[in-house]
Parts: sequence; C-alpha cells; structure tokens
Amino acid sequence: MCLSTFEAKRKLREFAKDTSKIMLSKHARERMVERNISFKQILCCFEHGDITEGPYMDTRGDCKFNVTVRTAGEFITTTVAIRSSSNGDFSIVVTAFIE
Repeated sequence: MCLSTFEAKRKLREFAKDTSKIMLSKHARERMVERNISFKQILCCFEHGDITEGPYMDTRGDCKFNVTVRTAGEFITTTVAIRSSSNGDFSIVVTAFIE
C-alpha cells in the first residue's frame, strides 16, 4: 500500500535528518552533474519541498512521487521512491531536474 501525501512528506522530513537513508540512483547522479544540481539542493527538496505528483505505487512496489522546491532562484524537482526493507524504510532519488 502506498503512503498518503501527508505520510510521504513526513517520511521525507525524517530522511532529511538522517541522510544515510537517501540513496541516489546512477541515473540521478548523472543528471545532477549534467544539470548542475547539488546534493544540498536535493536535501532542500526533502526538507522543504511540496509533493507535486503522486504518491503512487510503481511496478516494483515502491511508493513514488515528485517533490519540488524553489532553491537558489530555481525550481528543483526530484522523483523519489520510498522502499521498505528489513532495516526500515529508505528513499531512492530516481532523477532530478530544473523546471
């Protein structure tokens, strides 16, 4: 079952306090370099962003959504998947882009 918007936002704020629970996919790392997006800007999405699409269940069973925040004069959007494991929940940043 997927999280509600409120629950997803709460999880993002939790992950922002413990960055070891924020994983970056290879694709996200490549796009961050290509688009000059820093990890600090990604973290800002987790701390202050608004969910602009989703949450919805993806084909892997993860809860996925887009988070957007205005930082450094730009709107940054990240696509985040929340995955559950035996060690608790963690997030995967799937991609990041500037609007």
